[in-house]
Amino acid sequence: MAFVRVKKISGSEYAYLVENSWTQRGGRQKVAKYLGKVHKPEKVKSESLANFLGITNIGKHIRDNDFKRIAADLIKLEMRNHDVKTDDFAVNFDDLSVKKSNGKNIVIAINNGFLCSHTLKNLLEYKPEQDYSGYLLADLITAAGIVPEQDVFVELYGKFRAKHEAAAARKFEFYY
Repeated sequence: MAFVRVKKISGSEYAYLVENSWTQRGGRQKVAKYLGKVHKPEKVKSESLANFLGITNIGKHIRDNDFKRIAADLIKLEMRNHDVKTDDFAVNFDDLSVKKSNGKNIVIAINNGFLCSHTLKNLLEYKPEQDYSGYLLADLITAAGIVPEQDVFVELYGKFRAKHEAAAARKFEFYY
């Protein structure tokens, strides 16, 4: 399991991806990748997803759109709630990167999580068939610094759960 570690060097904070490995003498940690300089914007407002998108039925929006679209909406909402300007930082959903305007990789520390290329990639490559309880989905969302409203998360998980149960029913369906 990998996690993000922040180190302070010469007064600035930098994030690294750290992987655990277990030996006979206990756990060892190894830096696997440099993620970028950490930027910590302050939260200035707390707008809901429905207000942000200008819709009234958020459940219908979640059921009608794919996960990547919903995740992108949630990330854009958090960026707006933290007053992150798109001129300064860019979240690219095509190549799954979070960069500064000068092209360098960065990490945006929001809501006790880190939005960076690594967490964005993990979130958008989520496979619901490997997550029976929804714990992985919750972990990926919070690791990326996204705090969805409770009803949004329940709808999102319910969407994946219904697909998972339908696939399981087809798999075990047989005739005598």
